[in-house]
Formats: sequence, C-alpha cells, structure tokens
Amino acid sequence: MITPSTIAVFEYEMKRYAAELRNIGLLIDREPERINDFLHLPAMKAINHMMIPPEYGGQPIITIGQEKYYGLSSLERVITIEQLSAGDAGVFLGGPGPSMSSIVMMDLGDEEQKERFYSHFMKGSAWAFFALSEPDKGSDATEISTRITRQSASDMKLNGHKFYIGNGSRASIGLAFAQTNRTPLGIQIAIVDPSIQGFKATPLDTMGLRGLRISHLEFEDFPLEEKDIVGRHLSPTKRGLWGALRTFHRMRPSVAALALGIAQASYDYVLEQRSIFTEREKTELERLEMRLHSLRSMIRHAAAEIDQNAQKGYLASLSKIRAASLAEEATELALAMMGPGSMVEHPLLNKWYRDARAFEFMEGTTSIQKINVFQAYANGKMQHA
Repeated sequence: MITPSTIAVFEYEMKRYAAELRNIGLLIDREPERINDFLHLPAMKAINHMMIPPEYGGQPIITIGQEKYYGLSSLERVITIEQLSAGDAGVFLGGPGPSMSSIVMMDLGDEEQKERFYSHFMKGSAWAFFALSEPDKGSDATEISTRITRQSASDMKLNGHKFYIGNGSRASIGLAFAQTNRTPLGIQIAIVDPSIQGFKATPLDTMGLRGLRISHLEFEDFPLEEKDIVGRHLSPTKRGLWGALRTFHRMRPSVAALALGIAQASYDYVLEQRSIFTEREKTELERLEMRLHSLRSMIRHAAAEIDQNAQKGYLASLSKIRAASLAEEATELALAMMGPGSMVEHPLLNKWYRDARAFEFMEGTTSIQKINVFQAYANGKMQHA
C-alpha cells in the first residue's frame, strides 16, 4: 500500500519505465502495430501485469525499498499512470494488460470467470477491451442498443456495434455491454473471445493516441453461454449498469492522471529546451506549475476517496474536468513558447497536443462530469467539503 513516506520512491521507479515509453512514443504514433516489437521492455511487462490480483498471478512492481504494488488501488493507479503518461500516454494505453476490464472482473466476476480472464495475461503479453460506447449513443449505458437474445442458458446470441474501443483490434479477450431488455436491470456484461466466429474489429484512423488502436467492433450472432455473463452469481441490481457506474467512478481519477502526465511533460519540455524567458513567460510558467501541483493534489485526494467509497465520485469528476482542460492549455502554451514552426520542429509537442484532445471524451465529457457534480451537490454529498 502506498503511504506518504513511499510515494517518492514509487514515483522514481515509475520514471524509469516512463523513459522507455518516451523512447518509442513517436515510432508507435507513426506505426501503432510496431508496439509488438517492444513487448520485452520492463515497462511493457509491468503494464501487462498491472491491475491483476496476486491470487490470479499478478506480478507486482517492486521498488528499491522492496515495497510491492499491483495497481489495485485508485491511488496506486493515478501515481503510476501520471508518470507513464508523462513518458508517453499513447504507448501506455496501447500497451498490453487487462486495463479497465480488470475493475469489472474484480468487482463482479465469479472465480471461474476471473481465472479465465486473468489467465490470458499469464501466458505472455495480451490485450483486453472494454466495449461500452456505441455509434450515436456514446458511453450512455442506459441507451445501449447492442442486444443479447436468449433461447436457453447454452444458446445466446450477441448482436450490435461498439465504437471507439481501445485495443479492440488486438485484444484476445474483452467485455461487452449489452441489453437483454429495455430496463436498467436488463444490462448485462459478456466475456467475449475475439477468436470465435461472429466478431469483427476494424481499427479507426485517429489524430491522437494512435498507439491505442481505437476500433469499431461488430457482433453478428456471436455465440454466448451463461458462463460468459459477468456477475451471473449476483442479483441483477448488483451487476450490469451498477458495474459500469462503479468502473467509471474508479477510472475517472486515472483519466485525470493521464491528462496531468501530458501537461507535466509539456511544462518540463519547455524548461529543458529553453533557458531564457521574458518576464511574461516566467509568470505564465509559474502559474502553470502551481496549477499542476494543485491538480495533482486533487487527483490523489479523489483517488483516495474512491478507495474508501467507490460510489463517492464527485471529486473524481471535478479532477477530470480540470485535467482535460489543463492538458489542452499546457500543450498550447508549450507550442507557443517554442515559437513559430514548433509543430514541425518539435514532434513530441505535436504528438502531445494531439493526444491531449482525447481526454475530453474519455470516461465522460465535461458536460457529463458537471452533471455528476451537480447531482452530488443536490443530494447533499458535498456538504462536508
């Protein structure tokens, strides 16, 4: 468990991994499939096992102080992700591992499902997808049109489309959200094996986070059985939509940490590349530095609160709003300070500028986060703040 006395040591360890990601960031941005050439790197091996519980084979990150970290708490994840994103967010997100799907499996999966899911990552580098977003629907779980039709416990079919799904075209397992009926309790989460007939994944061309290989998934009479329904041992009120909401609450601080990492990298890049600044530039950089420190504190506090109560997500929403905005502002400021032609002369800044625009749409837009905050206020959950 991370404590105030061990954070610095843990951050130091993460910076070593971040340097490996930075070294290949531009290459992966140009050729996303080349990520397979670098799976031997210690950073990639660590990402592959991140968020896997030890009882299912998870291998911890061990620091020089011999502390062990599995990335199972929100606080561990935000510290890890900030540093790795400062190395390269696209490579980190495009790296192997269970990612968001692991949170659902930890919360809702039965023992057989967990063994089946996590075993993919014990055999070597593997990817998983988390398929919720749909064409014209976004990530609104209440508007899912992908359907599961059931003839019997051993004869079910999955039909529909999922859009903007990270690592969808390279995953060997994934989770797909679908409806069995038009009610919140009708939402189900299915374990999907992409090698089975009825599944198709097409990579989409994107401007940023190209290493993530965002994809369009199609399910056409994809066969399912009862054993594939995540949370089959739980009541309908404790799975499906409930699982999606818990996942979003827990992942929002991580998305904020991704954005913070790019903002911090942009700030550091300017200081590395320039030594003389005007008084106005100094003021702008000092203001950015203070905002970075303030946001870091907010994100870590939000993560710690989520670890205490997974339903307490309003601070995570505030963090995500601020982080997405700051990443865009920081990359714009860095480009302006590096002068005319900086988009061409500084390809890293060009990449970070493009990557930063993705965070507005990950785990809910700013408008959605504001609704979350308002609801928390209206329900009296923010009275102590």
